[in-house]
Amino acid sequence: MAVFTAIATAVGGFLATAAGGFLGSTLLGTYVAYGVGYVVAGGIARATAKALGLVPDIPGPGKDPGVTLQLAPSTQNKVSVLYGKAFTSGPIFDAAISNQNQTMTYCIALSEETQTGTFTVSNVFLNDARLIFSGNTVTSHVDPNASAATTYNGKVRVNVYAGGSGSGDQIFPTSGAVSATSIVPHWGANHTANALVFAVVQMDYDAENGLTALPAMTFEMQNSLKNPGDVLYDYLTSDRYGAKLSNTLLDVNSITGTANTEMKGYCDELVSYTNKSNVSTTNARYEINGMISTFNDTKTNIDEICQASATYFTFDVKQGKFRAVPNRAISTAEKANCLVYNDDNIVSKIDISSTELYSLYNGVEVEFADQNRKDQTNTILLETPAGDRNANEPDNVLQYRINLINDNIRAERLANIDLNQSRLATAIQFVSDFSGIQTDVGDVIKITNTLYGWNEKLFRVLRVTEQQDDTGMVTAQITALEYSDDVYGNPAVTETPDLGLIDLPRIPTIKHIPIIEAFTGNYGNLTALPNVYGNIITKESMYNLGSGTLIVDSPSPSATNNTTTFQNLITTREIDLANVDPGDYSFVALAQPYGQVDANVGGFNFGFIANVNVALSNGSVDFYSFGGTGFKTDFNLVDAVKDITIPETAVSGNVLLQGYNDALDTAGSHGYGQMKYDFYRLTKGDEGI
Repeated sequence: MAVFTAIATAVGGFLATAAGGFLGSTLLGTYVAYGVGYVVAGGIARATAKALGLVPDIPGPGKDPGVTLQLAPSTQNKVSVLYGKAFTSGPIFDAAISNQNQTMTYCIALSEETQTGTFTVSNVFLNDARLIFSGNTVTSHVDPNASAATTYNGKVRVNVYAGGSGSGDQIFPTSGAVSATSIVPHWGANHTANALVFAVVQMDYDAENGLTALPAMTFEMQNSLKNPGDVLYDYLTSDRYGAKLSNTLLDVNSITGTANTEMKGYCDELVSYTNKSNVSTTNARYEINGMISTFNDTKTNIDEICQASATYFTFDVKQGKFRAVPNRAISTAEKANCLVYNDDNIVSKIDISSTELYSLYNGVEVEFADQNRKDQTNTILLETPAGDRNANEPDNVLQYRINLINDNIRAERLANIDLNQSRLATAIQFVSDFSGIQTDVGDVIKITNTLYGWNEKLFRVLRVTEQQDDTGMVTAQITALEYSDDVYGNPAVTETPDLGLIDLPRIPTIKHIPIIEAFTGNYGNLTALPNVYGNIITKESMYNLGSGTLIVDSPSPSATNNTTTFQNLITTREIDLANVDPGDYSFVALAQPYGQVDANVGGFNFGFIANVNVALSNGSVDFYSFGGTGFKTDFNLVDAVKDITIPETAVSGNVLLQGYNDALDTAGSHGYGQMKYDFYRLTKGDEGI
C-alpha cells in the first residue's frame, strides 16, 4: 500500500470512531481516504480559490441568530463563543419576578467560557445609552449625544459572571462580589451556570421612564484569548463547543508556535498603521475579535478563524495530523531551499489556467463589524490603480464579509492580499515522480520549463494528491498558484474614527399641494414651468436648470509638524445627506503647501488625503480615503479627487482633510493654505432621471 494511503487510512479510521463523527465524515472525507494534502480553510485569495474550488464559498453577509443579539427564552437558542473584543448580548435563559411584582431579574447568556483566556467587561449599554455604575447599581447614563441623565438611578443593577455562579466567578463589577444565587430569587446550590459567561440584570418597574420590560442590553467585553493560533487551538480541542481533537491529531507547533513560520508567531508580528488620533503606531498583524456561532458546524467555524488570519488549514497525510500554514511572504533563505521541479521530476504535461479578462478582479469590498462604531457594519473598498489594469478591463469588485475582524486595519490587510493575489491568477497542475511526496500544502516550489520560459519560477502549493497506477508506480499530482512577494505588502492604513449618533431619516407628513402651471415671484419668471407645487419646484424641473452643489468649504490655513505622519488639517465637517438626491457626486479637495525648500535635498515630502464617511440608515458606513503622497520641489497646488456614491439610504456624513509637509519653516511654520473642497453633482441635462 502506498505511503500516503496507508497513513491516511489508519488516521481516517481512528477519527471516524474517536472524533465524534464530524471530522471523520466531513473534514477529512475523501481527501484522507485517498491520500490528499488539501487546504480546507481560508488564507488564499478568495477570487482564485473559489474559481479553483479549493476553499469553501465566501461567507455571505449577515449573522446567524444568537451571535450578538439579545434573544427571548427558547430551547432552540445556542450560546456563542467570544474571542477577543466584541459588543454582544445573547439569549435570555432564565427570569424571575419579585418584590411584590416590582422587580424583574433576567439572566442573559453572553458566551461559552473558553478553556483559557480571561473575560472582562468594559461597558454596558441599555438601548444606545452607556450606563454609569456605582458598584453594580446604575447611577446615570450617557446617550450617544454625550448627554447625561439620571432617570435610571438605582433602578437597574447588573452583575456579570464567567465560569459559574459563585462570588469568585463575578467579573463585573470588579468589587463587591456576590454569588448569582443570592440575586436570582429561585436559584440554589444546583444553579451553577457551569462554563458559562452570563449577566444577571435586575430592573425595578418604572413605567414613566420606560422600565416595563428588559430593553436591549449590550455588553462591551474582552476575552484575552485573541491570537488566531491560540484561538484555533482552543476551538479544535474543546469538547464542549469545538472539534474535540486530541493533541495526537494536531501539529500543535504549527498552530501555537512563536516563530513567524507558525500561525501564532506570524499573527503576533507587529505591523505599522496610523491610529484614529493620527499617530503612527503598531499592532499585531491579525487578531480574532468576534463571536463564533455555535449554529455553524465546526468546519465552517475553522474556516472563519483561518480566513480572518490569512492561514491555510490542512491535513498533512505524512504526519497523519492537521496543521496550520500562514499565507505569508517567504524569506530569501527559504527561497534558496525551495524544491525545484523540472523535466527531471515532472512526468506529465503542465496544465495552466488563468483568469480571463472579464473575470479579473480589480476591486475588493469587505464588510466587517467596526469596534469604533459599536460593531455596526462598516465597509472598506480597495481598488487596483488604473495604471495597473489591463487595456479594456471592466470594473469587477469582489465582495465578502469577515465575521471575526472588527477593525478596518486588519480588514484592509486581508483585502490587500486578496486583491493582489487575484491579479496573479496563474494556476498550474502537473504530476511529479515519487519525490513529489515530500512537498506539503503551503510550500513554495520552483518550476523550470523551457516551453513556458520559466527559470525557477515560484509557485505556492495548494494541493498534493498521491496517485498509484496499475503497475504500482506512485506519483504525486500537484496543484499550485503563482507566487510573488508583492502580494503580501503592508498597505498604508488609517484607522476609521469614532462615529457619533446616526439618526434615521425623518419622514415628513404628506400633504396635498395643488399643482400650478406657472410661478412668478422672488425666483424670477418661470412661465409655463411644469411640475410646480405651491412654492416648491420639484427636482424633475430642476434637472435642466444647472448644477447642484452639496457643499463648498474654504478652511483656514493649517500648520503641520515637521514629520511625515498624517495629521488633521481641519476639524471634521458634518454633512447632511438625508435629503439630497442619490447618485454619483464628485469630491474635489485642493490645498497649497507652504514653507521653504531645503537646498540640501532640493524639495520636501508631502501627503494630502481626504476622508469621507457616508452613514446609511441601516447603521453601516461607506468610508472613502483618497489623495496622495510624494516628493515636491515646488509649492503648487495638490489635490484629492474621487467620485463618491450617495445611495438613497444615506442619512449623514462627514469630511476630514489630513496631510503632512516637512518643508523648512517659513516665518515659524509650514503646512497647507488655500484649502478648498467641493462636493457636487452635475445635474444639467439630466431630465428624466
